Amino acid sequence: RRKNILFGIVSLAIIACVVAVLFQLSNTLAGGDSATFSEMLAGLDWRYLLVVVGLFLVAFVCDSLKYTVLNRCNGYTLGFHKDMKMALIGKYYESITPTGTGGQPMQIYYLYKQGMPGTKSTSVTMVKYGIHMLGFTFVAALVMGLGVPQLSAIPDEAMRTTVLVCGWVGFGINAFIPVFVTIVVFLPGLVKWVVNLFVKILHAVRIVKNPDKWEAKMRQWIDDFAAISQFIYKKPKEFFVLFLLCLGEPSIELVQPYLLLVAMCGPSVMGYEGAQLLWLVMVLAMYSTYAATFIPTPGNSGAIEMVFMAAFAGLTESVLFWYVLIWRFVLYYTWLILGLGMNACDGIAALRRRHKKQVTSL
Repeated sequence: RRKNILFGIVSLAIIACVVAVLFQLSNTLAGGDSATFSEMLAGLDWRYLLVVVGLFLVAFVCDSLKYTVLNRCNGYTLGFHKDMKMALIGKYYESITPTGTGGQPMQIYYLYKQGMPGTKSTSVTMVKYGIHMLGFTFVAALVMGLGVPQLSAIPDEAMRTTVLVCGWVGFGINAFIPVFVTIVVFLPGLVKWVVNLFVKILHAVRIVKNPDKWEAKMRQWIDDFAAISQFIYKKPKEFFVLFLLCLGEPSIELVQPYLLLVAMCGPSVMGYEGAQLLWLVMVLAMYSTYAATFIPTPGNSGAIEMVFMAAFAGLTESVLFWYVLIWRFVLYYTWLILGLGMNACDGIAALRRRHKKQVTSL
């Protein structure tokens, strides 16, 4: 708990620094002609902004439904409000921990507190994580593979190359999990043999001092991912439903920047409009996201805003700062606010229960 509080404080400090740097960078990229807040509001089409907010809620519901399906498959019906809290816990702690590593442990702990055994709670979180990464990688491969020509919309050639290269590097890192899961599903024996061989080699060169301990940890990690293969084989219909839900989240995250762009800059930007503009924004957003995904800051803060700003500078011009800030607020800062509110409510409820217990004991 103390570590998570520390991560939260660090995240807020990083966000404050990032916003300050973004403001200065936007002035540079916009040639010193950045719109003021009142000017941005005057040209804003609120209808599209409301749709962006609506899609955020749809994505939240879809993420919650994943846990509804998985919990029921394990014989537990917690109620949709608890499934929503499960989704919020994952999003919040992923947002405040480096490389998003804090979400799954906190979700396992929450399920355990709800009465679900540790093995099943681990299975739920690992299956969700594996299928989520599979869906996200599928969408990214499709958009990035077909959208390379759209990167020409980035005016600076050096930045265009950076976004292209870093985007595929980030894709390769994130694609490791789906590839690893696929190998575990079809060749679990080979994976364990390779892992054992790798640990023995590290022990031989004196990098690993306790090979048995490391082999046990790796086997446990493989067994956790093996739960995904068991789910696919035993619950094919539920897997299909989960996969469709996992496709929905990245699709929504790619549509939201387009709607926000239209809300702030109109339906025609630099000669692009309609489906052509939608596809361009989707490609730039996906490359920008993956180009910063391997930066080990909470929520990739700092890096993803910089890359996104550089990629969309030619499209948004004077409203660049506000465009990136609102986009980031919808997809990231909102989870922090909701998570802080959740923790505050939990803390108040715990104090009330403690007070009630003390009064009853008297």
